[in-house]
Amino acid sequence: MSSTHHTRAAHEATKPPLGASGGHVEAPTDIEPFERSLERRNRFEEPTARDLIADLRLPAGSRGVDVGCGVGLYAQWLAEAVGPGGHVVGVEPKRERVDAARQQTAAAGLTPTRLAFQEGDGTALPFPDGAFDWVFCGDVLHHIPDTQQALREMARVTRPGGRIVIKEFQVLSAVYLPGHPDLERRIQQAETDRSRAEAGEFTFQERRQRTPGSLREAGLGEIDMRTYLAQRRAPLAEPDRAFIQHAIFERNWGARLRELLSPEDWALRSALCDPASPRHVLATPDYFCLYPVTVFTARVP
Repeated sequence: MSSTHHTRAAHEATKPPLGASGGHVEAPTDIEPFERSLERRNRFEEPTARDLIADLRLPAGSRGVDVGCGVGLYAQWLAEAVGPGGHVVGVEPKRERVDAARQQTAAAGLTPTRLAFQEGDGTALPFPDGAFDWVFCGDVLHHIPDTQQALREMARVTRPGGRIVIKEFQVLSAVYLPGHPDLERRIQQAETDRSRAEAGEFTFQERRQRTPGSLREAGLGEIDMRTYLAQRRAPLAEPDRAFIQHAIFERNWGARLRELLSPEDWALRSALCDPASPRHVLATPDYFCLYPVTVFTARVP
């Protein structure tokens, strides 16, 4: 993954398939399009996303950029948070995701004066120095090989005293198979092993956990972090069920992991994750999942 395509990493950060390790390989052709999977995850995160954005206390009327905006839902919620006098730009390298983001914006009734999207490279942002009051970067930074270059660019386009916000899901591991922690750990290890060639020196989870050090090395100050724990319990709302079933069980934990699990683990994983199975966990009355999201903030000197 080259530095000239880091924002592609942003949402090839979650490109087929995305998982606890954050890595990807090409998905089977019967897996839903990645943009749909990304939208499912954003919708699943929405209550937590709105809480964390409110806690940022972004100034009304401020200007910000969402680096690696994907299908644009976080950019939309950020634009709503800064109000009608504010302006948010979403940057994403893939044309189809920029188009999807613009469709989301139109459906939400936000005009281009409040929210706009454009193609761009997050390691060479197409904006002048100090153009924004803040930068938001969600689930992207751990995919960028040259982390310091990306942070330098974020700092460059932010005014002195402005903030850099790095959001990462699963700095801690999620729980999707309650009652089966050993199996879930082995599945998570299989995801890590599947993506290790792409991750490089450190795994994606290691990169996420190194974020405070990366911010410090970039010369940023007032580094802070806060973790939110999303909880879902049976009976699941349809968006939550769809995310866990399609994005996690079928895409992330699907055929890509079969050769990395023992026959016994694959059989148990299938019994728990297949909606046709009598042991399907999402159909049990006591099902729950735990999904951590961590927000790192820093200030530009």
